[in-house]
Amino acid sequence: MPRSTSGTRSTSGTHDVEAGAPGPTSRGPYTTGRATRERILEVAAQAFGRDGYHGTSLAAIGRELGMTQQGVLHHFRTKPALLRAVLERRDEEDSATWPPPEEMTGLAVLDAWDRTVERNGGTLELVRLAHMMGAEAAGGDHPAREHCLTRIRGGMDTLVTALRAGVESGELRADLDCEITARQVIAMSEGLENQWLLDPAALDLVGCFHAFTAALRRQITRDPAV
Repeated sequence: MPRSTSGTRSTSGTHDVEAGAPGPTSRGPYTTGRATRERILEVAAQAFGRDGYHGTSLAAIGRELGMTQQGVLHHFRTKPALLRAVLERRDEEDSATWPPPEEMTGLAVLDAWDRTVERNGGTLELVRLAHMMGAEAAGGDHPAREHCLTRIRGGMDTLVTALRAGVESGELRADLDCEITARQVIAMSEGLENQWLLDPAALDLVGCFHAFTAALRRQITRDPAV
């Protein structure tokens, strides 16, 4: 799901700033340090997705990597900083697969959502991370709360903008409630993913979502005879 266009998009350099690691003095230490940070992010993403933020300790992440808690803190100053870096990394990977906004108007935005669910079907651990953080953040004070809100708002903004453009172009019905339709798309994708995470073998995630969007296309497309 795309992030809000008003948000600040991170780069790999952001991770370095968050980490507060000392600057490299040669290509060797830089390459090694960067590889270590990437490995920490991979293990942390699995741990946060499996055990939640509060159920995961920096010491446990360090043990899995064969380093101490202080070793992890050398690259990421705090546990919230590590979580932010994990979520930003996931967003970077996700955003790289999305077409530019001008290519997502009308029904094209549903094509993009279909492809996103297809990709998610092959990344169970990353989907689990997003849902775990969303569930925990719903409880109130949580370091991922603002990130989760930004992500949902970004998805809504993308869908509503694209659907309204479709109405204006005459591709979609003039009486379409774009905000309600956008909520339905997000609710269906999030809800199906949640069921899939509980029992992956029992649900055809991609097939179910494609069936939903196929029916939605028929429902919202303007009848040329009208």
